[in-house]
Amino acid sequence: MKSHWHKVCLPLVLVLTLTATGQAKGPATVDRTQVVKQARHYYYGLRAMGLDEFQSTVKPNWSVVLQDELKSNPEGAQAALKLLNGLHFSMLLDKQGKVTVTHQADVEPTNQQQRDGFNQIFSGMEQAVSGFFATWSLFMLNSPFPEPGGEYQLEDLSSQWRLSYKDGSSDVVMLMSKELVISEVKVTSAEFVSSVRPQFKRSINGFVLAGYAADYKPTSGPGVVKLDVKIDHQLVNGLQLPVSLIADSVLDGAPTHIELAFSGHQVKSH
Repeated sequence: MKSHWHKVCLPLVLVLTLTATGQAKGPATVDRTQVVKQARHYYYGLRAMGLDEFQSTVKPNWSVVLQDELKSNPEGAQAALKLLNGLHFSMLLDKQGKVTVTHQADVEPTNQQQRDGFNQIFSGMEQAVSGFFATWSLFMLNSPFPEPGGEYQLEDLSSQWRLSYKDGSSDVVMLMSKELVISEVKVTSAEFVSSVRPQFKRSINGFVLAGYAADYKPTSGPGVVKLDVKIDHQLVNGLQLPVSLIADSVLDGAPTHIELAFSGHQVKSH
């Protein structure tokens, strides 16, 4: 299985992507294969539910971004808001799990400064949406657990399970409760140390990702990030798909808040 935990994206929001491969090496008293099999069964998986691909429009809440300006300079902020609401985004998640973000503008920029601003927004949105879906896919599209017959260690820590393995040169440790709810995934590499703490909602088809908190710290230089993401899903053609995303991030002390709405879903399934 292809490895993903080493990928990192630092756009408007940082989203960490991590995955695993896994032959059991844990204590002989633990039926490791059965634990991992059961864990995989407990989590919602869109591929298993028949999803091939889907696309939707993506609408940022620019009023939230400009809330301070709307108070201090209402006229200027309203003019900016009109321009920003004329920018339109859509995304496609294909059969390979790749996310493509496209955009268009109602009007052409009137000067170079505006053109540079538009390009910065387009680039930031592409990174933010693609980065979000990279993490989302690991918990919603595919299983977050290794194959039961893969290479890993499973330890019984009395109150929780500790699943650890190598992802290339990185060390990955996943903690989960005895009810098989993932509480944290830690990744340590030569370049960074990270922690992702997902939250889930129960559904009749397994745990659905409701959000996550994450910390990312490079081993040297800038790029320290704290992230808190909340996600809402709704049934579309019988499949749990995202309809809203709220993300608060702090990059090297600078906070950012974004809100995205996903609508007009078009789904292909088998």
